[in-house]
Amino acid sequence: EERRAVASSTVGTTSQAVQFDETDARNLLVVTTDQNSPQGFVIVRADPAKARILTLAVPRDTVVDYGTREVRLHELTAEYGIPVARDSISKLFNVRIDNFIEITYDNIEKMVNYFESGIIMQLNEDLDHHDESLSISIDGGLRTLTASQVVKVLRYPSWRGGRKQRADIQAQLTSALINQYMRSLRKDRADDDFSYLVNLAKKTDILVSHYISAKTGLDYLAERNDGSISSSVSLPGEYKGSGDAIRYYAADDVKKNLKAMMGW
Repeated sequence: EERRAVASSTVGTTSQAVQFDETDARNLLVVTTDQNSPQGFVIVRADPAKARILTLAVPRDTVVDYGTREVRLHELTAEYGIPVARDSISKLFNVRIDNFIEITYDNIEKMVNYFESGIIMQLNEDLDHHDESLSISIDGGLRTLTASQVVKVLRYPSWRGGRKQRADIQAQLTSALINQYMRSLRKDRADDDFSYLVNLAKKTDILVSHYISAKTGLDYLAERNDGSISSSVSLPGEYKGSGDAIRYYAADDVKKNLKAMMGW
């Protein structure tokens, strides 16, 4: 921070003032919940040195170690809380997770309404499902999703890719949100955006001090965002079992693969 303060006092813009390295990268765990049940786990890696933001979807049925037993991620979260789940993910992937935030589907809808222009994203298939709990009909292609449609997409049960695609869509929506709204045009509103998003959290360990320490890098990324700075990554692995007993096992070489894909 002292290095940055000296540089920024002599040069006007973020991009000219600061040189970033791998220590400036930040990893945030986003946990989405619906009706008090953990649904999505997304690691967001903001890496100003590489001028990119990656989102990694971790399926809720991913098996992690807890003590001497194996447990699915959503079960561990429900029983022991997000900090314990975060530590298990960190161990599985051999990566530091700096902060976490939990947000409900209802508050995701409020968040999209706050940004006012929906979320623009590519749907790779037609969505069509109607029952007592969910009614949705959206043609595939590049679509601008309203706030209510975003939540329906998250709840959509009939993806051709099954459970894996239901997990991956969480990361894809996160990247679409970043690409659309983390822009230099919103720089003057960045502090207000941060306050609003943190206040939407059901639980979080993000402090103002964390935001301030990361802000130089976030501003730099916003300046570099041409609408495609963020992309999503799918976790290599496979499902085993079926029904309520189904489990997702990360690939044996997952640490090596993620190091290459995510830059850890």
